[in-house]
Amino acid sequence: MNNIKKYLSIIFLLVLITSCEDFLERTHPGDLTYNKFYKTTEDFQASLTACYRSLWSQCSAIIYFTDIMTDNAWCDFYVTGDGVNFNSCNIPTNSSGIKSFWGACYSSITYSNMIISRIVNSEVPQSIRDVFTDEAKFIRAYSYFNLVRIYGGVPKYDHELANLNEVYDIGRSSVDEIYDFIISDLIDASDIDSKRSAEQTAKAKGKVTSLAAKALLGKVYLQKGDYNNAVTTLGDIVNTSGLELEENLENLYDPEIFNDEVLFAVNYERVSGQSSPFTVRSLPRYSRGILPNVTTSDNGSGEWMIEPYTVTKFSSEDKRKAMLDSADIVFGGLGTIKFYYTKKYLDVNTNADIQSASDFIILRYADVLLMYADALNQTDKTADAYEYIDQVRDRAGLDPLPSGFSKAQMNDALADERHKEFIMEGDRWFDLSYRGFDYLKNTLNPFYPNSARFPLAKIDDHEVLYPIPSDEVNLKPDLLPQNPGY
Repeated sequence: MNNIKKYLSIIFLLVLITSCEDFLERTHPGDLTYNKFYKTTEDFQASLTACYRSLWSQCSAIIYFTDIMTDNAWCDFYVTGDGVNFNSCNIPTNSSGIKSFWGACYSSITYSNMIISRIVNSEVPQSIRDVFTDEAKFIRAYSYFNLVRIYGGVPKYDHELANLNEVYDIGRSSVDEIYDFIISDLIDASDIDSKRSAEQTAKAKGKVTSLAAKALLGKVYLQKGDYNNAVTTLGDIVNTSGLELEENLENLYDPEIFNDEVLFAVNYERVSGQSSPFTVRSLPRYSRGILPNVTTSDNGSGEWMIEPYTVTKFSSEDKRKAMLDSADIVFGGLGTIKFYYTKKYLDVNTNADIQSASDFIILRYADVLLMYADALNQTDKTADAYEYIDQVRDRAGLDPLPSGFSKAQMNDALADERHKEFIMEGDRWFDLSYRGFDYLKNTLNPFYPNSARFPLAKIDDHEVLYPIPSDEVNLKPDLLPQNPGY
């Protein structure tokens, strides 16, 4: 029985994700290897579409790791289960959220590896083959970046696994090995635009671009602590791309507008099975009238409510405060409660079935500017960092920072600016932890007693990483040991 369970777990990782996709099932039902499928350009285009789509599961979960676990957001009083675990910063090793996020990342990696490995011997022309490969490498790199930031060193699958024994033979790679692998993939993907024909470029909206790959590469260098390479990579974007910030914040988050500030986003449609979950999760339970086209039911689930503690950090002059709103809700026996929510995912054209097209932005130019300022500050060029943080502040309607900041003061200013700029965009935990775990603790520990739902104890040192799912550890305990403290 134990062997059967092991095989089922591995099959879920390597096979089930492909068998669930409609286009694969229609093409070769029952053929779990799909060797016949991976031949033509159309075959690989369909597979690449599924590869992009696999990012949905990562994006819908990462808010819990980065925002719910911090001072950004909380789950309302009726949310139970794993939302409570994240909200209370008490994550068990058998957490469904931990397990599903691990699986989501490796699903994207498996899709990517299948494309990269199988396209070599396909009928696809070399020019298209190179583009598809780089797109898959970007998705693989992003997935490993999420894994290494959350779990630390993880198993590195750099090719399509031929059999189950390979899975059992591959243990944890070091953090540095994972980062080196990510960087290699992104360096390759950063040249993708030069490989596209004019026709491919015209159809590339929403796909991986050189700018997206370079921006993610700069973020990887910054998170890794390789500040010199971060300065070079991010500075190249700032100085040569010609990008500018979108002046109207509502336009930035409007799913109807393809905005040049957005370098890479995960897209959704108002269609059953392709709808964004973010609108519903962002709105209070029992709220009515916030979505103009939704009149037959409550608007939200109350899963991602903004912490009142954080709302007070926005000055009245800060235009980003307008992206937060509140609703007074009669909440069962608790009386009337004021709930704060973000409008970043407020798709006003959401229909009566609450099918939303709200995108999840992974990279945008404001991020590049603030990361570049961060990298400059970390390399003792604090005076040069002002120009870039002040561009973001100017868009927000704020005055430039006072002159004469020390390196430590600029570090604090950048952490604060990123907090307000990227609230509920999947960055907060990483923005703090990359500055050092002590910095994260010193920032969040004063907040926890003021949490809207759970007055909490301080963060423990072992929580610098999340636990590896217990099911994965049990599969190969010698090669995949649990993170310390769990």
